[in-house]
Amino acid sequence: MTDLASAFPTRPLKLRKTGIVPGIFSYLGGLMFLGIAGFIAVWQAPGIYNDIIISQNPVVVYDSTVEDGHCTTRRFVFTDCEAHVTYSVKGKTFERDIELMFVDFGTKDYEVEVVRSADKPQIVGLSLGLDMLWNRIIVGAAFVLGLGALGAALFFKGARADRVRAMARKALPLTPIPVNVVAISNVVGAKAVAYIIPRPGKKPGPNIASRIGRKQDLFWLNGDGQALAVLHAGSKHPILLDAELTRLDLTEEERRKIEAARDGVEPAAN
Repeated sequence: MTDLASAFPTRPLKLRKTGIVPGIFSYLGGLMFLGIAGFIAVWQAPGIYNDIIISQNPVVVYDSTVEDGHCTTRRFVFTDCEAHVTYSVKGKTFERDIELMFVDFGTKDYEVEVVRSADKPQIVGLSLGLDMLWNRIIVGAAFVLGLGALGAALFFKGARADRVRAMARKALPLTPIPVNVVAISNVVGAKAVAYIIPRPGKKPGPNIASRIGRKQDLFWLNGDGQALAVLHAGSKHPILLDAELTRLDLTEEERRKIEAARDGVEPAAN
């Protein structure tokens, strides 16, 4: 890499293209996951909160009617139940729609009783909801936190992509570095390349993604799947270069000098 580094321009350079997908797509994905997390929270949290109150002082409501009660199990694991309950307390009639979600293996019928809070008769639930209360809390929290974390990660990814794309528009010092290409696949209108920064003796870092044209190739360094990338000063996100180096704002002389130096490149450590 020494010869190639010495052949690389020391002047600040702009990048004409980065191959990085704009952050807006990550933001939209993040909003989708956050929206699903919010939906699950709004859907399940009130029922869980009511059943926590009921569990503190439950009373079975024998004079009650359960309509449209059914449970659906998906993939033999996730079960959601619905029921419309009508009951009376001291001559006052109450009606409530009850929805539950929990994890239970296999499919089976559930026998349930209508239970209410002795202290707050307007709060009603099903005995199944109390039996599965901790199950529901854990499952609901896992969904909300997991989807929320995915949404936040996508927002972070989008912000990082936009930051790198913004830096590319500025003339900044660039450092050439070898990267290990781990996968190339065809996507709509382009090729998607996954690559990592080689770290000898250490666990490989996360895959970095870039897009190049269908008819373009990478600036390969050797026969071991290494290609050339450049790193902005102060950045940790290397930009993958194409075979013709058109992503860099180079003069023709600078381009020829880099291409000529490649013949003397020493394989970098994997």
